[in-house]
Amino acid sequence: MAKWDTLSRPIDQGGLGFINTQIVNECLLVKWIWRIAKGGNETWYKLLEAKYMFDGNFFNSICKGTSQFWQGLHKVKHLFKWGAIHKVCDGSLTSFRGDTWLGQAPLKTQFPDLFRICDDPTILVADCLDEDGCCVNFRRSLSQREHESWGELMTSLENVALDQNSRDEVYWVLDSSKSFTTKSLYRFVTNRGVSIPEAENVWKAKLPLKIKIFLWQLKHNKLQVATSLKRRGWKGSAYCCLCGKVETNNHVFFGCSISRFAWCCLRDAFGWARCPTDLSDLMGVSVASGPRLTNHLTTFIFAGFAWAIWRSRNKMAIERCFPGNPLEVIHSGFAFMQKWRPLLGGADQVAIASLGEKLKSWLHNFVPDNVEVSDIV
Repeated sequence: MAKWDTLSRPIDQGGLGFINTQIVNECLLVKWIWRIAKGGNETWYKLLEAKYMFDGNFFNSICKGTSQFWQGLHKVKHLFKWGAIHKVCDGSLTSFRGDTWLGQAPLKTQFPDLFRICDDPTILVADCLDEDGCCVNFRRSLSQREHESWGELMTSLENVALDQNSRDEVYWVLDSSKSFTTKSLYRFVTNRGVSIPEAENVWKAKLPLKIKIFLWQLKHNKLQVATSLKRRGWKGSAYCCLCGKVETNNHVFFGCSISRFAWCCLRDAFGWARCPTDLSDLMGVSVASGPRLTNHLTTFIFAGFAWAIWRSRNKMAIERCFPGNPLEVIHSGFAFMQKWRPLLGGADQVAIASLGEKLKSWLHNFVPDNVEVSDIV
């Protein structure tokens, strides 16, 4: 099982793309804050301004005793500040301490020691800056270190001048359009907007959806192997039913006797330089001859044989049905590749067909040694 926070991440961030309705609702509320911050002459804006925003500033408006809608906006106003950059003109709508308007972060983040003792946390830029310079009241005298921070702040403010004829503007930095989008904030909230390039390899592969989800579970260590079941209170054994070692994801697909035998066969058939020891190692296996396989073709091949290994493991662990010949896994994996091959493009189908011919030729010439399967390295 996977946490909902993981499942609700976008696909390119390592999730399954399920929509987290709570986060979407918060993002839609932030969209209202964006519209309020942009101002306007619409009737709805004039009504809200007359009822709640006596100074025209949402962030200084009252919250207690107001409507559920207005209270909901105040609950998510911190999300708005994550992506909002203010361009100061008259300074009447920009918080001196809490908004991002000078540099790439709010002043309270750039000078935490200084603004921790600020007398009025809600003070606006217009209240601090005038023709004589900057005036900020503090609750006590400044220490030597705080004086140094104050000097750095004054240096940063030297080129700042207010324009009383223009209204402050706000831009949204989480989207290239500089305008607020619900999608951009949702992506930022779920995983700070960080994309994981490897996460898209599974979803771009031409495979059945069931197999893509299987590969996602494998990559995120969410398959129901013995160690995962034991963590949930399962009373069964935590050891592999075939070789007796602790059964983890990596053991099932790369460490067990039958899986090591399968990868050794593929190494010899396809001319790989070595046998992969884990999933990340498989994507870097070099080919001794011929062109290097693309990531999505490597994923396609791995999917066929991993699915065969997993089905074989389930038969052994659940049905207690052990394969009579380890080559059964190879034949099963090859059959899955042939079954899914029509999903590929023309060039990829030719590449898989070529690899299939290599595998069939190798199987035809394969002569097993009198060695126990568990001794294969």
